[in-house]
Amino acid sequence: MNILWLYRVFTLVLVCIASLVVIALCAHTSSNLDKILSLVGLAGSFPYTTLGITVGAISIVSNALLIFLDFIFDTIFTSMLVFEIAWFSILWILWISVGATTLSEGNRIFSPYSCDDFSRAFDVPKSLSNICEDIHPIVIVAFVNFALLFLYTAVLLFVAFTSSGSTPAWTTSIKNRNK
Repeated sequence: MNILWLYRVFTLVLVCIASLVVIALCAHTSSNLDKILSLVGLAGSFPYTTLGITVGAISIVSNALLIFLDFIFDTIFTSMLVFEIAWFSILWILWISVGATTLSEGNRIFSPYSCDDFSRAFDVPKSLSNICEDIHPIVIVAFVNFALLFLYTAVLLFVAFTSSGSTPAWTTSIKNRNK
């Protein structure tokens, strides 16, 4: 079995799992924000939670679809190096934006305080403490997804530029590379 293909499947499954974690954390944060805002009769959301849920859903759907199509079809355009390099470059840029937006918004919202300050305060709702504590895990998992996708894209670029033989490198898939 092709080691690069196994690396591809492992990376895409890992990104799907991490994306699910980001979606769960962002949904938890949105739920806590709704609890806080309902106390004063307002509604709203943090931009980073919306972005995290959206990019997570895009990653899960696209990666699951890419894995499924690769298992079903032997040669399909979504498995070509040129398509994967372009698509995964877009995804890792989106994951950088999730991590950076979450970090920036978290800094802006909770800047002079630490999460421990909210945990110790008696007059602050527990939901606010939960929102503060969810920021760092979202950032960490978003940057892990970025790193996984960036590394995989770099491997694809390396494979495309170092390939030799009669088959064109850009239109072959990782799965059929050594056939």
